[in-house]
Amino acid sequence: MARPGLNRLFSRLAVLAGIWALVIGMTASVAIAKPPPVPRPGDDRYGVSRYFAGPEGFNIPTAPCDQAGPSAGDGIMADQLNPQLNATLAGHLDAYRMSCARMVVRAVKDRGLNPRAAEIAIATIIVESGMRNYAEAVDYTSIGLFQQQNWWGSREQRLDPFYATNAFLNAMEDQFPGGSWNNEAIGDVCWQVQRPREDLRGKYAVEAGDAVIIANALWSGTGSGGPKHPYASGQVVSGRSADGRLEAFAAGADGVFHSWQTEVNGAWSPWQSVGGPRNAELAVASNADGRLEVFALSDTTLDHMWQTGPSAGWSSWANFGTGGHRLAAGNNADGRIEVFASNTNGVFHKWQTAPSGAWDQWQEVRGGPANARLAMETAPDGRLEVFALSDLVFRHLYQTGVNGGWSAWEDFGTGGHDVATSYNQDGRLEVFASNPNGVFHRWQTGPSSWSEWTDTSGIANAALSTSRTVDGRVEVFAINADTASHTWQTAPNAAFSAWENFGTGGTDINTANNADGRIEVFGTSSAGVYHRWQTGFATWSQWAWLNGPGPAVE
Repeated sequence: MARPGLNRLFSRLAVLAGIWALVIGMTASVAIAKPPPVPRPGDDRYGVSRYFAGPEGFNIPTAPCDQAGPSAGDGIMADQLNPQLNATLAGHLDAYRMSCARMVVRAVKDRGLNPRAAEIAIATIIVESGMRNYAEAVDYTSIGLFQQQNWWGSREQRLDPFYATNAFLNAMEDQFPGGSWNNEAIGDVCWQVQRPREDLRGKYAVEAGDAVIIANALWSGTGSGGPKHPYASGQVVSGRSADGRLEAFAAGADGVFHSWQTEVNGAWSPWQSVGGPRNAELAVASNADGRLEVFALSDTTLDHMWQTGPSAGWSSWANFGTGGHRLAAGNNADGRIEVFASNTNGVFHKWQTAPSGAWDQWQEVRGGPANARLAMETAPDGRLEVFALSDLVFRHLYQTGVNGGWSAWEDFGTGGHDVATSYNQDGRLEVFASNPNGVFHRWQTGPSSWSEWTDTSGIANAALSTSRTVDGRVEVFAINADTASHTWQTAPNAAFSAWENFGTGGTDINTANNADGRIEVFGTSSAGVYHRWQTGFATWSQWAWLNGPGPAVE
């Protein structure tokens, strides 16, 4: 987005004396009764509104954040999140506020930034406007969600949540170059961009916890508006709860075990046995209402269990089908979960008939490879694409329309050992496959065209997993019985680095992203489950048990 003069403006603002003033608890009529002289762009005391709207807000007209108005999902999500909040907006979220937060999160996603950027932006609009898009000035010329004065843009631009969010993010990235905002506390980033009076800087930190809950519920749910990307399946899987905490599941000879972060971006609970099929292949997906659901497939049964509420406890296991070989799960653009599974007869799928709702019957997707390893990814327009790799055959199919039916299978290559998918910052899909000769990849050159297979020189017969860095670069992890290694894009949408050693051998590997965007890697072996995580955004911890060894995974 164009930002005429903003870089120069914020450079000037950063060196000028003084800070913006912010007065708490005044009514709107007092706020606008006798304003001092209109501030100039060079006077950084008046960069934002001086008044925090609070939960009740000012008696000032608001503009819609979504031109279509709040959705039914906005109201549902507000009701679900209200009991989870602990600061100013606890009990005060409504469909309108959620629609405003949803548009901010969508702008962050469209920019290619991570959930932490959304958390920073949400914390800011809670403090500045109570998450209301004020259409008239609260004081001086400040309007909109971020209470931006007239030098931030025209009136129409400042009332456009996409423009206003990007203007804020421009300022954030100018103030914290090179992604350094990822390493700062949320409240500190907010006040250093907004620059209120010194004694009021802590207001943003007070709202940071609720901002994390709101931003991550929107990020992981369908309310954010952008494509929702599937979690990878395997013998160890992880998904993120609505409150931002990761939950991990691993399958061994004694059934399925479960561990979860005790706080967002934090430490892990001890492993807990939850029963279920033995030596299962696992998949995890998020319902439209934010509840995670786990699927466990063994050679004799397919079962599932689900959170009873967003970020809540888990149901008991329920049967979902008969036994098979591998599975994958993802979300349609409308939020409905779709599950694919393979067995000796081919590939089958089953889907929710309504978001967070009941399930249809299993149907065969004729022509799919028998006993295929499955991977699923989301195209930029929200259509799901499925990749099926057997020892001899590699095939691919895709939805012919958003939330729609499926194409016929197309040949995608020869057989191999494992398959994983990801997506570039510009939305183009990347597919990785391993065989006895190493790791190969193929990528979209356009919406419906693909490159040829290219050798990456990776390790042979590797289990594969992918993740994305906070700046949108794809990172690939590979493990076989002897070693683990990883490679990453040297820039968004760009070529990959040489492979680097990532540890010793194991049986399976999978990844997840913490709420702050840092990648966490899970590795399994006959001794148990390990993990390794980014300590910054380019540095890694050593391998360690995930709070005890957990199940042995052969």
